[in-house]
Amino acid sequence: MNMIYRKGKIYKFGYFMIPFLIVTSLGWIDPMADKVREGNQLYHKGAYEEALDKYVDAQVHAPQVSQLDFNIADTQYQRKKYDEAARLFEKIVQTDDPEMQAKASFNMGNTLYRQGKMKEAMECYKKAVDFTDELEYKGDEAMNSLKNDARYNYEYVERKMKEDERKQQEQNQKENEQKQEQDTRDKKEDQHQKEDKDEEKKKNEPQNDKQESGQKNTQKNDDDAREDKQDQSDKDKEKDQDAKQPQPMQPQGQRQMSKEEAERFLDALNHAEKETRQMLKDNQRLQHKSVEKDW
Repeated sequence: MNMIYRKGKIYKFGYFMIPFLIVTSLGWIDPMADKVREGNQLYHKGAYEEALDKYVDAQVHAPQVSQLDFNIADTQYQRKKYDEAARLFEKIVQTDDPEMQAKASFNMGNTLYRQGKMKEAMECYKKAVDFTDELEYKGDEAMNSLKNDARYNYEYVERKMKEDERKQQEQNQKENEQKQEQDTRDKKEDQHQKEDKDEEKKKNEPQNDKQESGQKNTQKNDDDAREDKQDQSDKDKEKDQDAKQPQPMQPQGQRQMSKEEAERFLDALNHAEKETRQMLKDNQRLQHKSVEKDW
């Protein structure tokens, strides 16, 4: 039997091996019985490969004997060949022998447990208890022990499933917390990087503005200088032109006449002009009269 340690006590995680002790009662020949006995001895010594060979050799002559299937399944279990063991135990469960069915169901539960199939293992332990209850000799010590072990294994697997589920939940919660913490750290790191970039940007912006302002002021000063130079040049040209242009000469000591004096002067000129035109007309009339013929 396999043994497990729990809460300071030793419990049987039962795994039954059936020595083939019914050989004599079946009246088989000694060579067949010798192979089975040799296989049992090798099994108990832990020589599972050699024991398997003995059981297989014996099964060649008795292929329908479920006890040989059971011994081979036990040996495959010890060799950790759980698929082969499960297949043979399932075959035995389909027989009509309640005792073999109970033992095969129990060992089938152990095999499924090793494969990590907890729920299926619990079902097999329950079947082992049910098959044991069907036996007529319910007071058999070995079968009662199997029944108790099946119940314990059922409860043990049930507790282990709950424990595994709790651990998984704790693991999931821990992973979620770690993920949240990592996300928080990442967000803080991103925020710090953003703040650093913003700070660097702020440091660079005034300097750029100052340089740009300086460039604008320099450009403005250059433009103003060019405009002043152009204005001065224009003024110089005007002065030169004024210097070259002849100025009207005014008599020394002559004063400028007033508006009334100018009007009187114009009236006098107009009157003189009228008298001159009249005189010319009178002269023309006199000349015309003097040329008449004297005939």
